[in-house]
Amino acid sequence: MNSKAVSETVGAMLVIFVMVFTAGIIYMMSYPTISSGIDNINYRNAVKTMAEIKELVERMKFGSEVATIKTIQLNMGSIYTSAGLNLSFNLGSVNVKRQLQNLNIEVSGRIVTLESGIFEKAYGEVIPIPISEPSVIATNDTVYFTFYNFIGKFSAGGSRVTMSMRYNATEQFNATKLEIEGDFCELWKKAIEKMDSSILANSDCSDRKIVVETALPREISILIVSIEVS
Repeated sequence: MNSKAVSETVGAMLVIFVMVFTAGIIYMMSYPTISSGIDNINYRNAVKTMAEIKELVERMKFGSEVATIKTIQLNMGSIYTSAGLNLSFNLGSVNVKRQLQNLNIEVSGRIVTLESGIFEKAYGEVIPIPISEPSVIATNDTVYFTFYNFIGKFSAGGSRVTMSMRYNATEQFNATKLEIEGDFCELWKKAIEKMDSSILANSDCSDRKIVVETALPREISILIVSIEVS
């Protein structure tokens, strides 16, 4: 065999090896940045999707829409219902308890939740600033709360999911005392303080609960919008 040809072959193989090795090193160095970029894109898509879902259920709340089908790009995330708020309020001398369900999109270690506002957990920890505020409005004679209750044991995952939503009912209750218990207690507390801190009878969230209380003729109006998801 011609020694020159052998030399050229070995040289070419060495060049290829160096190129492959260098490409591998570059990929390993840039992988965290690429991965972080993909995670951020998936997270932003989850937030955008949840904002669109909130707009849909708000239309249902006011009777503008009865049922709809939503196609969701999850990019290997998941969407599901889960136990949400526990509410306790008085109707005259009767104490009423209700457990509501939230709708969640989980992607890249983050959970985006629709409860009343849009809230977030990152790696199990509640983010102290809401994506959108909970629905609390205070006037001189009434404090209005809106809650969403997503009915059904719904769970789906993958890249592309189709979810059906159907309006079930809107219930309205008038009370003078309301207890809100849930993981996002601090976000509810902050929203109520912005409206009227004087109605917070108990603002200690160490037990995940706050208590809102008014004195007649001022009342608390509680609106619970139930949506079936499948």
